Amino acid sequence: MADIEDVLCDFLSRFQKEKTKIDYKRDLYNFYRYIDKKFLEVSYDDCKMYINFLKHKIEKKEIAISTGEKLYSQLYSFFHYLEQHLYIEYNHFKKITKPKASRLISKDRIISWEELDQLISVLKTYNIRDFSILMLIFTSGLTLQDAVDLKWNQFVVDNQENIGIQFETTKGIRYVKVHKDIWDLIQEYKEKSNEIHLPEHYVFLNNRGQKISGRWMRTVIRKACNEAGFKKAYTPRELRHTLAAYALKKGATAEQVKEQLGWSQAALAERYLYTIQELNDNAIDYLNFSLKKE
Repeated sequence: MADIEDVLCDFLSRFQKEKTKIDYKRDLYNFYRYIDKKFLEVSYDDCKMYINFLKHKIEKKEIAISTGEKLYSQLYSFFHYLEQHLYIEYNHFKKITKPKASRLISKDRIISWEELDQLISVLKTYNIRDFSILMLIFTSGLTLQDAVDLKWNQFVVDNQENIGIQFETTKGIRYVKVHKDIWDLIQEYKEKSNEIHLPEHYVFLNNRGQKISGRWMRTVIRKACNEAGFKKAYTPRELRHTLAAYALKKGATAEQVKEQLGWSQAALAERYLYTIQELNDNAIDYLNFSLKKE
């Protein structure tokens, strides 16, 4: 009989990232520990029981829907592999409903202009580095990881003085535009910093001269939301959601937003349709926004 370690090793060899292999191995072993069965003795009832267990954890808010969806996909993928290689006769997960995360971005994940104005006012009282990085995430739609990994040599200027950030992807070079006010802010941060900023250095550094951590930036925005008196603490990701929603609402095409935010496909803009309808014809439409200068 095939040994689970040997089969798992062969299955995981298809993945390039070590983290992906670790996640799959951990989650597959959790499945086998839960059903308490030998490797190839898994039945339809075992699979169904485990997915029901995940759904129960979702209902109790012990795990996110997206986590349950990911765990199902991992199991489906592994059992598909077992079926293809004739270790089992049938992948039982084909007959089991996948827990589905909503693809819509709800309006409570979009920061209103009133809240955004309050949040910016609080952030401006913090150090210029933290203010700069969060405003860059909001105005350029970077992921938090993109922002903390950003290096000076990624900034580019075109022949019309537009500032952009260059990212190398598997599909080629991607450019993300930087708002002029935010570029000025980043330049001010650079001038006030005591660090030597070489092209290959990270842009945003901590007090030890190392790149800033994503955990610290999540802490900063949570603290700012608390100081602003919000009922909800927003995250850097919700700054990104806010940019996407308002850009689409103001007339940007799905393709333009896709390019700016680095989405895999323009159809992802459909996630914001509900939110855009909720925000349409709002009192805030009569206000103009720009970053206040001191």
